[in-house]
Amino acid sequence: MRNRFLLMALICLPCVGCDQLTKFQATHHLMGKPGLSFWGDVFRLEYALNPGAWGGLGSQLPDPIRKGVFTVGVGIKLVALGWYILRQAESRLSTIALSFILAGGIGNLIDRALHGHVVDFLYLGLPGSSWLHTNIFNLADVFVMLGAALWAIALFKMTPSAPVSQNVLE
Repeated sequence: MRNRFLLMALICLPCVGCDQLTKFQATHHLMGKPGLSFWGDVFRLEYALNPGAWGGLGSQLPDPIRKGVFTVGVGIKLVALGWYILRQAESRLSTIALSFILAGGIGNLIDRALHGHVVDFLYLGLPGSSWLHTNIFNLADVFVMLGAALWAIALFKMTPSAPVSQNVLE
């Protein structure tokens, strides 16, 4: 458990710190200004406040319900995830993956608890395409997605393959 805690802390602390620093910088340098476009508008830095979840999901909920779901509810789930990482994570890769998810969740939870919204500022998209683009996001979202991808790999590695029958008709 001690090794899992250290690994979790070595992932969470720098990730949460980087997330909060980049959100501070985005607020300081991008708020109230037009977005900055790079590589023919494939990548943009564009300041946005998101009171909901990914893509604004739930942003229209009444304030007390939104706070309950996205602050209290998510906070409880993150505590449970931390406990699971320390007590149950089956492999080192699972611990790493779930720690990235935890770090991203903590980064966004800090914003929601302190400000009632999350600062988003990153955008990727293929110009001229109505479907090949992202919502505006932040580093915490990147950490969650990275953790989810690593966890999928960890689960795939842990799943024993079924024996292949020699004769399907038997």
